[in-house]
Amino acid sequence: MKFHALFSVFGIEAEYMIVNKNTLKVSPIADKILSELNGGTVTNEVEFFPVAWSNELVNHVLEIKYAKPLDKIEGLDQSFHKSILKVNSILSKYDSILMPTAMHPWFNPNTEMMLWPHDQSDIYTLYNKIFDCRGHGWSNLQSVHINLPYADESEFKKLHAAIRAILPIIPALAASSPFHDGKPGKYCDNRLAFYEKNQAKVPSIAGNVIPENVNGYDDYKKILEKIYQDIAPYDLEGTLQHPWLNSRGAIVKFDVQAIEIRLMDIQESPYMDFCLITLIVELVRTITLSNEKLDLVEDLSDSELRLIYDEAKQRSPSKIFKEYFEIFDIRDATNLREFIQMLIQSNLQKVPKQYHEGLTTIQRKGNLAERLTDSGLSQKTYEKVIECLMENSIFQGV
Repeated sequence: MKFHALFSVFGIEAEYMIVNKNTLKVSPIADKILSELNGGTVTNEVEFFPVAWSNELVNHVLEIKYAKPLDKIEGLDQSFHKSILKVNSILSKYDSILMPTAMHPWFNPNTEMMLWPHDQSDIYTLYNKIFDCRGHGWSNLQSVHINLPYADESEFKKLHAAIRAILPIIPALAASSPFHDGKPGKYCDNRLAFYEKNQAKVPSIAGNVIPENVNGYDDYKKILEKIYQDIAPYDLEGTLQHPWLNSRGAIVKFDVQAIEIRLMDIQESPYMDFCLITLIVELVRTITLSNEKLDLVEDLSDSELRLIYDEAKQRSPSKIFKEYFEIFDIRDATNLREFIQMLIQSNLQKVPKQYHEGLTTIQRKGNLAERLTDSGLSQKTYEKVIECLMENSIFQGV
């Protein structure tokens, strides 16, 4: 099998909640929608090239992704949006609609969670048995996953090192989960705060969220071996003992030779998702292709990077990480917020022009969580967010 070289193809996945149009309460009907898309037969995935739709653990979430890796990012938001409109037309029969943002602000997972009851339900049932999926960290966390390829072990090592360096600042760029349980949460990115604790019973699964530095395949496989060893007492048949059990912020998919970035909250529209995706990819590319920058980031431990990640989740990230900032050739930032603004500005010309407006909005008005907070927690705010999804537009507030 021939594998793809660095940055030659891209794989994108995005998750949406299904909610009632009128009340915005979750609608656990993903199986009905996938069945209708599949001609009346329930399935966990339906392909409509270039995209596919699938379930994701619970029956109130649908995932859209590219059916196969594509060789460009620019303009892909449009095919996502077109397919989202098609799914919403089906959902309208059930008085339902897709809702963006990474956490539903009023969802009660203890009473409203319903696991996917069909294909792969053995995996989900076991997860539920071990960790109890009645929690925000399982059933209320919609994200975007970015898959980047590597052709061999040398490319793997460079890509993994570069992704590690970018992971800590993704929450500051992409947070969209400021509310939960009907009130403001502690963080801008509450999704990640719940996500990082959802498997605390087996701490090695998520580790430090930021992956450890590895020198090659063998180092990475040692991490997996530790995870498999720790889960074994709860997983006697080895159902979960696969590379996807690793829940760090980036994981390796050996079967397709790709690394999946998992820390991005989903935005208000595919357009805004791809504004951030293109920026994140360019940041990773810049480090991957620079031996000087790779030397700098390979010295950073997961513990050091975790400090930056924890700051990036905050509502008002203010700390300065001078040596880290200098990796990106930014030396004048006085805090993390200012660093993000400078980072967007200095990389804007590397991103297709059509995505400049979205990135400039984040630079000037803050990430989506900040814009949602400024608008206030109300049904009107989230109806406006849904409108942005329908129009593939930018949330400017209500």
